[in-house]
Amino acid sequence: MSYRGGALTSRILIISTNNESAPQPTVPIGAAWVAESLRLAGFEVQFLDLCFQRDPLKTLGEKLKSFSPSGIGLSVRNLDNCDFLSPRSFLPEVKVLVEFIKARSNARILLGGAGVSIMPLQVLEYLDLDYAVVGEGERAAVAFFENTGKGRAGHVPGVVCRTGCNEYGGGHAPQFSDNFVVPRMHAWVDTRRYLRLEPVLPVQGKRGCANRCLYCTYRGIEGGSWRLRDAAAVVEEIGSSMRHTGAREFEFVDSVFNEPEGYLETLLEEILRSGLKARFSVSSLSPKGLTRDQVKLMERAGMTSLVVTPESVSDVTLAALRKEFTERDVYHAAELLSGSSIRALWCFLVGGPREDAATLAGTINFMNRGMARKDSAFITTGVRIYPGTGLRDLAIGEGMLAAEDDLLMPAFYFSRDLTPRQAVEALQKGVSPASRCIFLSETRANSLGPLRRLGTMLGLPTPFWRYAGFARGVTGKGRQRILC
Repeated sequence: MSYRGGALTSRILIISTNNESAPQPTVPIGAAWVAESLRLAGFEVQFLDLCFQRDPLKTLGEKLKSFSPSGIGLSVRNLDNCDFLSPRSFLPEVKVLVEFIKARSNARILLGGAGVSIMPLQVLEYLDLDYAVVGEGERAAVAFFENTGKGRAGHVPGVVCRTGCNEYGGGHAPQFSDNFVVPRMHAWVDTRRYLRLEPVLPVQGKRGCANRCLYCTYRGIEGGSWRLRDAAAVVEEIGSSMRHTGAREFEFVDSVFNEPEGYLETLLEEILRSGLKARFSVSSLSPKGLTRDQVKLMERAGMTSLVVTPESVSDVTLAALRKEFTERDVYHAAELLSGSSIRALWCFLVGGPREDAATLAGTINFMNRGMARKDSAFITTGVRIYPGTGLRDLAIGEGMLAAEDDLLMPAFYFSRDLTPRQAVEALQKGVSPASRCIFLSETRANSLGPLRRLGTMLGLPTPFWRYAGFARGVTGKGRQRILC
């Protein structure tokens, strides 16, 4: 440990533990954000991304030996694969990493990431660790490592501790700030590895979500209000990424791209004003309030595809999910997008509260009559239940869960008025053509990685989900596996 200009500095290793590649590998933008914040605070920082490591423990051991960190930030993006038909927890793999680190290093470990923020105390107990960040990690990680060894590490705002705290989180709520640091993702992540599989990099223009969907955890992870970055700073970040990585396509990973009012317009108009020549996609767009002018603006700014997240096309199920729009809004959004050059991937959660054969028929009817021919649908059967959500309370009330269930391992809600077999068979028989319907389990085929690389080498237009029908033929995934 050394001192530079009077400020405490030490060696911090940030480790992105995620190695899941389905439906595509995800660039660890959040971990990069924390690494950059630590660097700006005067720490000596190195970054280890385990996504593409064939032998993660060997790579980790070499890094621990060569860098000898005094502090380690472990980022856990997801707790599990959220697949009702084939559930798998990622925590056992993380536990192996933690035990490996403890056997070789005395570094203070801080756990973080979106998955951890959902249920920090349960994850800490499972991994036998002491400290975790709830919410954003940029300020909390800096404060934690500055206070390491001073007896105050467990009383840093935004940091929770497993033992020795007066109450949950040491009395500290999640920390959410409007002072955004530019993540400089290219400085921490080998973006070439990701771009070879799909030539798109993530960018985040805002954080938080003011919606109150029954099942969603965003409010706990990013806060319950919209916090917008300066549009010019976002555009500068994109331009910098283009110069340093050669990327020409970017995906906005905001929770809902067309909320709050005016955000979409401000950001895209800044892109047009800057003269930035890039292509864009969106990972979450709500059907609520979408206008023709917004669609035209997206086209002019270079938007090529959207992931639209209605989850259902039945007023009964939408109301039960606490969505603030109706099936009429969904059809209106589809009509606007059908007349544009933008492709849409419509996401649906099948088996949610009050789902039955009639409500599912409404969703199937939309796939057949509402979606444009250029669009596809992504189907998830069953809804993952998380602490702190209305879905947990509903599941307890319906006898699906006991109040003491910690939900650390995957647990799912499925409507009592429909069986999984009935749902999948209705989708297989009802959606025409079937190739437009992508099931979650189909994204885990081993051959999809080589197909993505081939698509990148050939320069095929993105998004690659547009080739789902072709991929299904190659992988032999002709039917969705049905849970009896």
